[in-house]
Amino acid sequence: MAGLFFCLTIIQFDTIDLFVEFVHKERKSGKGKNMRSTITTVLAFLLAGSLSAQTYTVFIHGKSDKNHNGVGTSDVNSYWGTSANTVSGSKIFIGYDGTTDPRTYGTARAQTNISTGLTNYCKGANSCKVVCHSAGCYAIEFWLANLGSTASAKGFNLTKVTALAAASGGSELASAQNGATFGFGGNAMDKSLIVSTARGAFNHNNTAGIQIHHVPGYKGAFGPSAILPGEDDYAVAYHSACGYNRAGGLDKCQSSIVSGSTTYTQYTGHVRAPSLTATGLYKNHSEIKNEGTR
Repeated sequence: MAGLFFCLTIIQFDTIDLFVEFVHKERKSGKGKNMRSTITTVLAFLLAGSLSAQTYTVFIHGKSDKNHNGVGTSDVNSYWGTSANTVSGSKIFIGYDGTTDPRTYGTARAQTNISTGLTNYCKGANSCKVVCHSAGCYAIEFWLANLGSTASAKGFNLTKVTALAAASGGSELASAQNGATFGFGGNAMDKSLIVSTARGAFNHNNTAGIQIHHVPGYKGAFGPSAILPGEDDYAVAYHSACGYNRAGGLDKCQSSIVSGSTTYTQYTGHVRAPSLTATGLYKNHSEIKNEGTR
């Protein structure tokens, strides 16, 4: 009997209620003589289901000159490096060719691999938190916006997206005449990051019911910061990293801010990560990859 109660404590309460109702009906029907074997069978089944459930942190990378193609437990070509170690528990890495447009489908493409990864690891008894960096946030936000319904209605168990230095609002460096100086040489990824292109690429207010938690950095660099408006991390400005509804020179990350005569608000479903102040973090675009626990 002690073993029975131990098993019951690790099974969800709604499942327990159904099980107790079943036992009660069996006793009333006079089938009690087979009750011990029935209990053993049912508990073994429920316990197996409980133990098979997994909670994953899913990492989605951004712009890169390498091909990180893969879906699984390996960080192909080490985009994340040791920064993934700051997050405990089971980890899944969704990778693609970092020079390609994050909105595209196909072999080594972000949208195809996101669909594969989240379908394989974030349905059924499993649940997932997504951690994206830079253009990886562009990729997952595009995927959510085009899902056609809420994530839960499609069977995906996603708790939230932690967006590290999100490039979903684009980067002024991508359209700068000297963009190549800062690593924006004009490949498909770079072209997708032109501010007007990124902002017009999808409905940023549609997050399929999943909240996007933004984590911006303001540790800029001399050259890029002369081009990026407001606070920046040397790759993206706050208007992108904080999920604001328009581009501009901003120095705070919050639900709404007035600059000059213009009011900037965060897109619906987008918030600053609760553990941060409106100032953000004094980290650059690379260093902020260590903030996956936000």
